[in-house]
Amino acid sequence: MDAAFLPLRLPDRLTDGAIILDLPALADADAHNAGEDAEMRLRFESPRPATPEEHRAAFGRWIAARAEGGPNIVYVLRGQDGALAGGCEIRRLAADAASVSYWIYPAHRGAGLAARALTLLCAAAEAVEGLVRIEAHIDPDNLASRRTAEAAGFVQTGQVEDQEWNGRLVSRLLYERTRSQA
Repeated sequence: MDAAFLPLRLPDRLTDGAIILDLPALADADAHNAGEDAEMRLRFESPRPATPEEHRAAFGRWIAARAEGGPNIVYVLRGQDGALAGGCEIRRLAADAASVSYWIYPAHRGAGLAARALTLLCAAAEAVEGLVRIEAHIDPDNLASRRTAEAAGFVQTGQVEDQEWNGRLVSRLLYERTRSQA
């Protein structure tokens, strides 16, 4: 079996008492649609706002991937009141490695929620057998994301070339977190 398709078995719900990482539900798609802004589209390489139907389809794929055990697992990020504030994802790259991404809706930015979510996600990922390295590929100009990664125990280790959805290669900063850095 391709290492990228090794299962990711993670809890359905994670919390640190201040935030909740929860399974996405189709009912969350409209709130996600309302929270999308130009910054999110820039960082996730979307040339235009997604339609509500496209967001519902994405949530359907996330739910299906979770049911299949990966290779990617998406969590929605909720405040204690249950309101959607963003989300995060972990994607298996190899038997020993995964990558993460995360997003926060504009009304919730600057409160440290992304770092809390990323810390929770990485702590849960430590229980995945054989997984020893987690990567974050971050645009050099995305200072908030870089601070988030550092606050969650990631260390900048170099650069990586990523292929965007349109096929263009882009250079990003490589941040890594290993079990020994956790």
